[in-house]
Formats: sequence, structure tokens, C-alpha cells
Amino acid sequence: MRRFLTLLLGLALFSCQPGSKDNTSNAQSSSAPEQPAGERLYPSIPLDTLTMLWEKCDFIDYVFYYTNFSVSQNTRDDIRNTIRFISEEVPLIDPNCKPVGRLFYQVQGENRLEADLYYSQGCTYFVFLDKGKPAYANSIMPAGINFFNQVFTSAQSAPQGH
Repeated sequence: MRRFLTLLLGLALFSCQPGSKDNTSNAQSSSAPEQPAGERLYPSIPLDTLTMLWEKCDFIDYVFYYTNFSVSQNTRDDIRNTIRFISEEVPLIDPNCKPVGRLFYQVQGENRLEADLYYSQGCTYFVFLDKGKPAYANSIMPAGINFFNQVFTSAQSAPQGH
């Protein structure tokens, strides 16, 4: 059963190719340069780490640095959709890009993985931390970019509290 789940997770995560993207659903990356500046500084997150998250993660907390809101997920479907946002593609890391937030992947109240979220023009990737230091990096799948577009659009249109 475990091998089946690992195989299923591997197929789900790596079956999509990071080729052409739908320009209508992805305004953020539609004008991104085809050859962004930067270098591949970190390897892809290990499959066994993703498998652990797929099987055990029960809470994800998104903390955004430059906003007055955060997002949390605690249902299995939402958590697995978020894990699907992690592309197998290793991104070019642009030193001019700054993280806009951090994701905390939790299992029974314990942080098991943290990732900085880079989400700006030409910079759409996760940098995963190991002991507080950058260790792995993966691009964000188009569905993930669409999700973050919706999150930030909803936050901008929501009434501000006093």
C-alpha cells in the first residue's frame, strides 16, 4: 500500500510538464521573461520529503510578509492540492527577488517543513529550508500561481479592518 501511495504521489507531482502555460489564468507569469536571470542554487526537494507531507501533513499555515492577512489549510484535499503546487522543475534563483511569505507544513502541531514563497514578476518558486537555511528549491506549478493570484486578489478587494 505504501509503495502504491508513493508511486501515486510521484505520478501526481511529476506528470505535469512545466511547458506552456495558460496566459489567461496566469497574468502574473504571462509577461515573465523566457530566460529569467539567476542560477540554480539548490536541488529539488527530495521525493521522500514530499511523500511524507502527502501522507502525514495535517495543517499548512501561510504567513505573508507585506500584508495584513494569513491563510491556513487543515483539510486533506486542500493540503494535497497545495503539495501539488510544487513543481519538479528547479528554478533559477534571482538574487533580486525577495520572498513574500513563508509556508509552514505541520504534522500534529509540529513544523516538519518550512518554505519561503517567492511570488513576483519572474520569481515564482519555493525555497525550502533545512534547519533554517535554504536547502531546496522548486518552481510553482501553474495551478499554484493561479491559487496565489486568487489569494492576493481576494485580499486586495477585501474591506480593511480598523
